[in-house]
Parts: sequence; C-alpha cells; structure tokens
Amino acid sequence: MAQFQGQFIVFCSLFWGYLFADLPPDPALTVVNLNLRYNNPDDGKNRWENRIPLVKAFLAESAVDLLGFQEVTHRQLLDLQRIMRTYESVGQGRADGLTKGEYNPIFYKKDRFELLESGTFWLSETPSVPGSIGWDAQLPRIVTWAKLYDLASGKTLLHVNTHFDNKGTRSRFESIALLSARIRELAGNLPVIATSDFNIRKDHPRYGSKPYLQLIKTLKEDLNMESSEFLASGVISAGATGNGFEADWQLRPPHAVDYIFVNEKFIVHTYEVRHLLRDGIFIADHWPVIAKIAFSH
Repeated sequence: MAQFQGQFIVFCSLFWGYLFADLPPDPALTVVNLNLRYNNPDDGKNRWENRIPLVKAFLAESAVDLLGFQEVTHRQLLDLQRIMRTYESVGQGRADGLTKGEYNPIFYKKDRFELLESGTFWLSETPSVPGSIGWDAQLPRIVTWAKLYDLASGKTLLHVNTHFDNKGTRSRFESIALLSARIRELAGNLPVIATSDFNIRKDHPRYGSKPYLQLIKTLKEDLNMESSEFLASGVISAGATGNGFEADWQLRPPHAVDYIFVNEKFIVHTYEVRHLLRDGIFIADHWPVIAKIAFSH
C-alpha cells in the first residue's frame, strides 16, 4: 500500500509538472515615474518645447507599460497625448478638478490594459473638494488612481500616482496617512503600484529623515508596500532622482525624492534612475525612475 501511494504521488507530480511546464510566466511590466517639470518659458534651453523629443525618444526605446507623471500642465498633457498615441491616460487638473493647475496623469499602454475605474482625490482635510489645500501645504496636491485589467496576465491592479507638497511638513505626514487609508479602501487584495514625487528625502534637514521613516513604516505596515529600489534583484543605477537642470548634477547628494513602491503581489527585477540629456538639454529637472516588475503569483 505504501509503495502504491508513493508511486501515485510521483505520478501526480510528473503529471502536473508536465501540464504546467510550458506555461509562460506572467509577463513583465516596465513602470516609470517622471516629474516632467511644468511648462516654464523661463527654463531657457530646457524649456518644454526642446524637451519633447527627448521624452518621445525615451518612451520609444524603453517600451514602457505604465507611467506616472507629475507637474504636467494642460498644454503638456495635450502634447503627451499627441506623442504617446499607443497610450491612454487618466487625470485631472489639481486646481479645479478639470483642466487648471498641474496634473499627475497616469498613462497606460492601451493594447495591454483595460481601464476599469479611475479617480482623483485631494491631499487635504476635504479630499473630494477640487482645489482644496491641506494642512500647511503651499499648493493643492492630488492623487490620481486607476484600476487596470492587464490583458497579458488576466489580472487587475491598482496604480496610484501622487506629488506631495514641497513646503508643508505637517502636510507630508497627513498625506502619508491619507494616501495609505485610501489605497487600502481602493485596492482590497489587488496588486498595487504607487508612483510618486513624495518630496521626501532620507537625510535632508527639512524634508528628510522623520517623514521618510514615517513613509516607509506606514506603507510597509499598512499595505505591505516597499520601494522597488530595495526589492530589486538588480539595481542598474540609483542615487539622486533630481538634477535641477544643473550642469554639475553629478555632484548632487544621492538622495531620491521620486519613488516606485509596490506591494507583495509583485516581484521587482530591476531598478534604475536613468540620466537622460542630449546636447546639454535635460529630459526634465528630475530623472526617470524605472522599475521592471512582474506579478509574484
């Protein structure tokens, strides 16, 4: 009897191994976060018109699936839609919930994803009120979110994209708590990706340390989310994600403010901060942050 049971177990193992041996793994996703720099005519050679070709070339060569942008004005949104014909986008202007003020748009490959739901909320005491400014923030700040069905894997994910205030310290702490609570409500058990310019650095006397520790603690404990940099099997390049259009950008302290966080339903293959400039023109005053990820199960 014991011999028969052993043979049966071996047979089952071989059968199931044969059945699933040729099934492909879940296809990888290339995710990008990029603070695009708003359309400022005073940026000289780095003004938006000169940077459009770099953005277009970067998208073409990187085969990006999901993108979270920050600081996008309505004019820039129209330009992005023009050069990104294979993508759809969601997002609203932060000043009025329509077209005024900066957007944090999410762009997704339209031949890979189907949009199920999307929305925007404000990082304030009144998250549903367009243009509302929270706590000690200088400006309205928003979170754009999208639930997307991945046609390649048959799975649904939540992508959230945000840009925290660059002045208010209290607003950062409050925004962390609000963001975490809203992700929990929206996601349930879904895989989650968060792209962001959190305006939080690890070791900055004003913006770093305590807010950073609170950020990683809250996202880990509440949502089991971590920075893709620390989950990656391979780090291609890391360090500062801002360049300020500065010629000596390489001398900047290696502090990130732009992040891609994922929860435990993803594995991270690679992480990269890509330095893109051509003929002295920068893609933006921040670098693209790129994570190649896959569903973990």
